[in-house]
Amino acid sequence: MKGTVSFPQIGEILEILDEHDINRELIEIPLGTKDPGGIEDLGGGKCRVTVPNTPDFDGWLEEIRAPLLAFFGVEE
Repeated sequence: MKGTVSFPQIGEILEILDEHDINRELIEIPLGTKDPGGIEDLGGGKCRVTVPNTPDFDGWLEEIRAPLLAFFGVEE
C-alpha cells in the first residue's frame, strides 16, 4: 500500500540492526512514508528512520544501510 510502511519492510530495516547486535529500541520507524526519507537523530543514541514514498524500497534500503550503521558507530 502506497504511503504505508509494511511489516516486512520494517523487518528488513531491523535486520540491519540485528546483524550488528544493535538494540532495536534505539530506532523509531514511523508507519507512514514521507519524502525525502532518511535518518533523524532523536538524541540519547536513538534515531528515527523515515521511509520515503518510493517504489524502489530495496534500492533505498541499500543506500541507507551505511549511514544507519554509522549513526550507531559501526563500519562495514
